[in-house]
Amino acid sequence: MEVRQIELFIAAAEERHFTRAAQRANIVQSGLSTAIRNLEDELGATLFVRSTRRVELSEAGRAFLPEARQILASVSNARQAIAAIQGGLRGRLALGTVQSLGPFLDLPKLLQDFRTRYPDVEILVREGHLEGLAQALRQGDIDLSFMPTAGVGRSGLSVELLFSSPLAVAVPPDHRLAGERTVSLEAIAHEAFVDFSPRWGTRALVDQVFAIEGVHRSTAFELENFELLYQFVARGFGVAVVPAATLAGRNLPHLQILPARTAHPLPEWELGMFEAKAAGDLPSNPPAALFKAMIREELIRLHLARGVASRI
Repeated sequence: MEVRQIELFIAAAEERHFTRAAQRANIVQSGLSTAIRNLEDELGATLFVRSTRRVELSEAGRAFLPEARQILASVSNARQAIAAIQGGLRGRLALGTVQSLGPFLDLPKLLQDFRTRYPDVEILVREGHLEGLAQALRQGDIDLSFMPTAGVGRSGLSVELLFSSPLAVAVPPDHRLAGERTVSLEAIAHEAFVDFSPRWGTRALVDQVFAIEGVHRSTAFELENFELLYQFVARGFGVAVVPAATLAGRNLPHLQILPARTAHPLPEWELGMFEAKAAGDLPSNPPAALFKAMIREELIRLHLARGVASRI
């Protein structure tokens, strides 16, 4: 079985047409047909059901297609790994992220350092919502995604926890509870709430926390980013429950941030680094593996820096 045979099989499987597949692969149709017949002979199975107008995958072909894609990915990763050892790493690093990453990791700075080390690697970044990013991971469109762990379907994904934070209550400075040491969820149950849209993992976690406490709230505003949410709270439209750590480094003189007091142990907000689970012994994309190593180095640096700061 040759790599070229597998490439031609995938082209025919995706095009569902031998002529178009041959054009895509820059080969004459007779050459493509011969390569696929030889592959079928070697596998001892018919991979396509042929007709005069188009071809369809047989049951064996459908079973073989994901394996064929994994074989090609493995070959590509092996080539890139060798290139990395030889000092010429190439390939693509595709990342997903959400807006809440900013207070924790300086992603642009990390990517700048990565590009300095590996200038021939193409870098792609997509900011989006949880399920869209999770689906992109499963489909192989992105290698890694930084996003909250709440509200993400874990099927086919693995996650490495990076940061966690307790929840806090944000109120305007003239609010009746401003100045309190802590605030219970019951104390704000009848307030108007400023929330994220249901597409955000933070919203899923806040909904879960209120459900655990058995407290009902009314969402008056559903927003898509932290800055706008904080502005609505500061101008007195409602209160919000947010991860305390997302407020770090923000100059918010018009907000009071109060720790949430609850009757039950509650889950904290967590931010993780997600990737698709590898099939078998399939190696990870070398640029992605190297970037993960950079992230872990940065986490160690941040931990040490915070430890020093806490002793000053």
